Amino acid sequence: MAFGFAILYCVISFFNHWNFRTYGLDLGLYTNHMYDYAHGSMADMQMIWDTKELALADHFDLYLILFSPLLYLFGSSTLLIVQIAAIFVGVKGVYTYFKDDPKIAVFASLFFLSYFGVVSALSYDYHSNVISAMAVPWLFYFVREKGFVPSLLVLIFIWIGKENMAFWMAFVCLGLALINRKERKSMFILLSFSAASFVYFVLVIKIIMPELSAGGDYLHFSYGCLGDSMSEAFIHLIAHPIDSLEIFFSNHLPDVRFDSLKSESHIILLISGVFILLRKPVYLLMLAPIYFQKFFHDMQMMWSTGAQYSIEFAPILAIGVFEIIRNIEHTKLRKILLYSTLGLTIACTFRVSDQPFDYLDESNVQFYKPTHFSRDYNTAAVCEAIDLIPDGKAVCAQNPYLPHVALRKDVFMFPFVKSAEYILISSKEYPYPLQTEELLVEIEKLKVDPKWKIKFEKDGVCLFQRINLHSQQLGV
Repeated sequence: MAFGFAILYCVISFFNHWNFRTYGLDLGLYTNHMYDYAHGSMADMQMIWDTKELALADHFDLYLILFSPLLYLFGSSTLLIVQIAAIFVGVKGVYTYFKDDPKIAVFASLFFLSYFGVVSALSYDYHSNVISAMAVPWLFYFVREKGFVPSLLVLIFIWIGKENMAFWMAFVCLGLALINRKERKSMFILLSFSAASFVYFVLVIKIIMPELSAGGDYLHFSYGCLGDSMSEAFIHLIAHPIDSLEIFFSNHLPDVRFDSLKSESHIILLISGVFILLRKPVYLLMLAPIYFQKFFHDMQMMWSTGAQYSIEFAPILAIGVFEIIRNIEHTKLRKILLYSTLGLTIACTFRVSDQPFDYLDESNVQFYKPTHFSRDYNTAAVCEAIDLIPDGKAVCAQNPYLPHVALRKDVFMFPFVKSAEYILISSKEYPYPLQTEELLVEIEKLKVDPKWKIKFEKDGVCLFQRINLHSQQLGV
C-alpha cells in the first residue's frame, strides 16, 4: 500500500517539477531561502518584491532553516522530497494511533493517503503547513499514551512551521483537553498546551514578525470582510453572527465567477468525512480556525479545494472519523461507514482532480492523463538554456523556471530584472505576473535592447546575457 502511494506521489510531484509546473511562488522562493540559510545568510523576499523584506517577516517558517542542509544532497528537489517523506511520517502516525485495531488502522491510513487535501497539496509546489499537519497524528498518539514530553516536542515542531499553525494548535489542544476531561492531570496539561500555543501565536504575529518587517507590521492579515485586525475580526464574529454566517457560506467578493466556490468546498468537505464529525463536535472545534482562515479569507483561491488549502483537514478527519466509527457498536453500520467513507473520499479526490480550481493547471493534478507527463512546448530547450547559466550568476527567470535556478544568491522573478546578469524566458510559458501580450512585448524589447544579447534561442525559449558595456567599449 505505502509503496503504491509513494509511486503515485512521486509521479504527481516530480513530473510537475520536471515539466516546469512548479513555480517561483512558492517552491522557487522557498528553495532560494534555504540556499541563503545554508550559506549563513538571512533569507529575504527580493526575488518577488522590490524591498529586502526578511523572509521571516513574510512567514515565520523555521523549517526552511532546519531543512537547508539537505540542499547539498537533493538540490532543487529537496522540498518536494521532504514533503512526500512527511506525508508518510503522518500516515505512520495515523496507523500507530489505531494499531490496536488493525482493520481500522488500514482504513484510516488509506483514507489519509487518498484524501483530496493531500493529493491537491502535492500537485502544487511545497508548503510548510503540509509538514506541520503531518505531525498532528503523532500529537494525538503521544497525548493518548500520556507521553507529554514527546507531545510538547511535537507541538513545538508544529508551531515553527508557520505562524498560523500555533493558532490552530490552540484549538486542537483545547479539543484534546475536552476529550481527556475525566483525567484532570491530562486535561490541565493540555489546557496549558493550548494557552502556550495561543501565547506563541500572539508573540510571533504581534511582536516578532512586525519587528522583523521593514514596515513594522504583520503582513498577512487578509480578512478585510471582518475588519482591519484580528481583534476587529473577533468582535465582528461576535457582534454580527448573521452577517458572519452569510460571509462563511457565500461569495463576499464582487466577482460573480466565484459565487459557487464556497458551496462546492463545503459540500466536498462534508462528503469526505466532516458529516461524521457531527457525532462528536469536539473534532469540529479543532477545525474551527481552519474553517475560519479558509472561508473568511480575501483571496478566493483559499476557498477552493485546490492546492495546500485543505491539508489541515486530513489528520483531524483521519483520527476523528475513524475514532467515531470504531466506537459504533452496530457491526453492520460500522462496516458500511468504513467502506462508504473511504469510497466517498476517493470519489471526492477524483472530483477535485478532474475539475480543479481555475487558477491551477489541470495537468498539475490530473496524474492519470498523458498531459501530466509532458508539455505543449520543447522543455528540453529550457534545460539547454539553464545549463548555459554559470553557477552563482544573478538570474531573472520566468515564474515556472525559478525553482530550477534558485540555488544562487540573487534570483528574481521576471519582469523584475534588478541586478540579473541572465534572463531566462519563454513566449510559450505561463506569463505571471504579466499577461501573455505583455510578456511578448517584453521579449521583443529585450531583443533590441543594447544592454542585452541573446545567448540562446530555440523554440520560443530565450536566454539573454547582460552585456558588459565597459568591456564592449574597449573592444573586448
